[in-house]
Amino acid sequence: MKRLLISILMLVSVHSGFARAEKLAFQNWVTELNGQINEAYTINGPQSSFGMFCSGEQCLFYLHQNLRCTPGEKYSVLMNGPPISSALTMECTQINGNLFQILKPFDEVLKGIQNGEAIGFAVALQSGAFAVNRFSLAGSKSAINRVMQEANQSKQNKAIPPMQTPKKLIGPDIKI
Repeated sequence: MKRLLISILMLVSVHSGFARAEKLAFQNWVTELNGQINEAYTINGPQSSFGMFCSGEQCLFYLHQNLRCTPGEKYSVLMNGPPISSALTMECTQINGNLFQILKPFDEVLKGIQNGEAIGFAVALQSGAFAVNRFSLAGSKSAINRVMQEANQSKQNKAIPPMQTPKKLIGPDIKI
């Protein structure tokens, strides 16, 4: 959970422009690539976005919408797209005054964006009504593949040990 919060803090800093990121557009999706911090997202209005964020080798999907939720609380959300309809869990997290909903399980959301032109999320409100947000998937495959490629590359770069100086060869002729 602590790593998740750290990742989200990095997400907000990327969205806020604190980190320098290379921005690439893939139809209706945008990627922001910054080495260890990478993100792909789409928006459907001034206060609503859906995306994937990777910090190092950890990735998560999120919704950022104009809904009040209690930080730390978990809620149910329905996801619907042509290939899949599924019930998900989302966890509310507040960062710098903004509320983000982290979607779980990751693999289910990933399956949901594989085909189709749009994906929707329905969140039950206290009034009994539902808040529904639909997002375009045009460009999502390319954008998400790019971010996952960057995450994989940063994981590999972490695994390579720093260059070491060669050890002296010690043999029977060498006195120490």
